Amino acid sequence: MKAWEYVINTAMLGTHKPIPGNAELPNEVAEIVAMIDAVESSDKEAKFLQKAAAIYNYRQCGFTLIEQKELPTTIAPDEAKPYCSEEAATILNDILNEDNTALLMLWLSCCNNGERLLLPDVLPAVLDAALKDKLLQPLVITCSGNRGLWLSKLNPVWNYFGAISDQETWETGKPDERVNVLKKLRHSNPEQAREWLQQTWAQETAASKVDLLKTLRVNIGANDFEWLEGLLYEKGQKVKDEALALLKLIPGSSIVNQYQDLLKESVILKKEKALFGMMTKLSIQQKLPLNVDESIFKSGIEKLAGQKASFTDESFILHQLISAVPPSFWEKQFESAPAQVFEYFEKYANDKVPALGLAVSRFKQKEWISYFLHQPGFYTDFLDMMTTNEQEKYLARFLKIEAKNTIHYALRLNHEWGTEFAILVLREMANHPYEYNRAFFNKHTKLIPAGIIDQLEKVKPKDANLQNAWEKGKEHLIKLLGLKQQILKAFNV
Repeated sequence: MKAWEYVINTAMLGTHKPIPGNAELPNEVAEIVAMIDAVESSDKEAKFLQKAAAIYNYRQCGFTLIEQKELPTTIAPDEAKPYCSEEAATILNDILNEDNTALLMLWLSCCNNGERLLLPDVLPAVLDAALKDKLLQPLVITCSGNRGLWLSKLNPVWNYFGAISDQETWETGKPDERVNVLKKLRHSNPEQAREWLQQTWAQETAASKVDLLKTLRVNIGANDFEWLEGLLYEKGQKVKDEALALLKLIPGSSIVNQYQDLLKESVILKKEKALFGMMTKLSIQQKLPLNVDESIFKSGIEKLAGQKASFTDESFILHQLISAVPPSFWEKQFESAPAQVFEYFEKYANDKVPALGLAVSRFKQKEWISYFLHQPGFYTDFLDMMTTNEQEKYLARFLKIEAKNTIHYALRLNHEWGTEFAILVLREMANHPYEYNRAFFNKHTKLIPAGIIDQLEKVKPKDANLQNAWEKGKEHLIKLLGLKQQILKAFNV
């Protein structure tokens, strides 16, 4: 409406400038303007203000949209699954108002597991929420049903409904997407993942080669050995370094065999007669040969322990070597079962027990874990090889010794904490209420069991000065756990 532009200009420049004529106005406004002009007693300023008011009010009434009669229309297909209950839908609205992604993820998981669908009126809000957090998208797609798919075609920003195969993503995806696809495939089919990488290797950039190679750490095994050995002759140093790091994870690789050959000479279980030959005295002899192949040190074994170290350079080298060979090597070397091997190390080479523990982690030899559970060292990689109950027991042991570090690893667990463990963790969190605050609980609600609400009143910080700060976080946590409890109830979980 051109008239409004002239009103703005007149207001800025003054009424001595020409104001819009009647011909530039819509018919309805032109009649009113004509009546204003007919009043002779009014001055220019008064008439301008009256005309501006009429034009403004007309403008505020809106515009008539252009009608496109031939606009194609479609109807969403009928749903195959039933909708969620009204109770579940009400809880979902509360979660959306909280803007809590963790609870939304839980709600969608329960909805999906219960073979239910989102109610139509909430679909746009949930579809938008999945734009902010892509981890929600697979669940949103399954819980949206046919109507969600229909809506996604009407709004380009909801285009994540189009299913793209892993192979298509591998061939055309962004660098980070290709890495994720290859890592995913290594879990289900490590052979095919390696073959895909081999097929495109010559076309990959130097930077992407390193990132893609790292995915082979998942389910790495003897079948990867031959190709990785060939990569040691690549031009890029970073690629060679990563290939070597991967080979160090494979029992039977040339580098691991080289370490084992050196240890066969360097760490020996000695049996000597004592008390006139009536007893056998055992000891572990630790001594490097005079001449050590320099290629050992070029492979990443450090020669010097450092000036502040409490052990010798030789002991440092042996520590690295022991941590870099499979624990099963010592069964042959000492001609003993694992329990006996561990006992020998504990009695006669206790300073090398941590190195043996690192080797258990590196080569994922789960059967050795039990021998280290009473050791003072915190072997974090053991967690991935433990059951959920074992994980919590192991973490609980270190909670008071290394609270912050232990909580860090507890937050990485893939299951909801047990009630007893959750209370132990929250008691430590209560001592640091500014770190473990509302935002923290928003993110990690999924780990905390809803059943502990009644026990939270007993959780208090040791320092009374922190009580008020903790109470604020605790009240928010109780609210979140209440919602979590309602979700589980609504879906009969």
